[in-house]
Amino acid sequence: MDMERIMPLQQYVRQLRPRTESYIPHVDKIQNILSEANTDSADVNEIMFGYYVAGTWGKFVDSTKAQQQLELKRGKIGQKAYDSQDEKAKAMADEVIAWSKKNDYNGVVEKVWWTARPGVLSKAVGRTVDSRKNPTDVLIGFVGGEFLGISAKSTKKQGDIGFKNPGMGTVERNLNISLAQIPNAALETLLGEFPTLSKSSKARKKEIRSDSKIKSRAEELGKVVLSDIADVLLRTVNSKSDVLDYLLDDWLDAKNAVYPRYIKVTGMRQGAKIEDPLANSKISALASGDIRFIKVGNDSVGVLADGKKILKMRAKYESQKLASSMKFSGDPWK
Repeated sequence: MDMERIMPLQQYVRQLRPRTESYIPHVDKIQNILSEANTDSADVNEIMFGYYVAGTWGKFVDSTKAQQQLELKRGKIGQKAYDSQDEKAKAMADEVIAWSKKNDYNGVVEKVWWTARPGVLSKAVGRTVDSRKNPTDVLIGFVGGEFLGISAKSTKKQGDIGFKNPGMGTVERNLNISLAQIPNAALETLLGEFPTLSKSSKARKKEIRSDSKIKSRAEELGKVVLSDIADVLLRTVNSKSDVLDYLLDDWLDAKNAVYPRYIKVTGMRQGAKIEDPLANSKISALASGDIRFIKVGNDSVGVLADGKKILKMRAKYESQKLASSMKFSGDPWK
């Protein structure tokens, strides 16, 4: 954003910062004015960027309100600052459209939303979006249903994503499969071979661990259980059509943070530059790459995207095999 108009005043405020408490409210008031000026300039830049991307106010959702805000902000920041933001916005729009065509978007804009106000982004994409994690200022809707968020402000680079540890029931429900019968059948086998074992999992855990023969058999059967579950999971996800949403929602702490995908664009005196906060991340690979699944070891299903190892989906017993509950974990895959 254009800081040239207000930088001298900022320097002046720093010089005037008082050493006594009595002047602090006056300094705070000046700082509030500076903050408002930054916001007004940013709003002009974002609205004009949306207009240039759309090419017409007819594609700008709620354009009447946006134009009213534009005129209001023009009066606040002055024509010179307005013209500067307008020039930068046009360069930013040109750069974004060019970038979109190079990154598998069709480049034909259908709608544009100014998402600076609460709830607009979620309403536009039809799902809840956490704006604290997704700094989209202007949302572009391309013909064909694709969305691309544009952040015209500084934003921290997205760090690596975390993994979730869904329970057995969650995996069964979201994939519409049944897995519980696999460990149940193995447990029946173990109880048949060792009739004195308790049916209480807590007591059975102690009994298994106190007898080397029973423990060895429990480990053997438990290993088969984990392998069979991985096989069912692999077949199921390989046949799933909306696998990207499934991975983002169920295995990665990322769905609402990165949907819609966004890029950062900065307008400068000459031209504009684009940064992709998700570049070289697992999310970027998932969003643009060919997702594949393979079995890894005895108990895991590995997720590959664009040739990049994303994670391993692993079934496991909470503690002792055949004597504790089962769950899944998302594990790093290196």
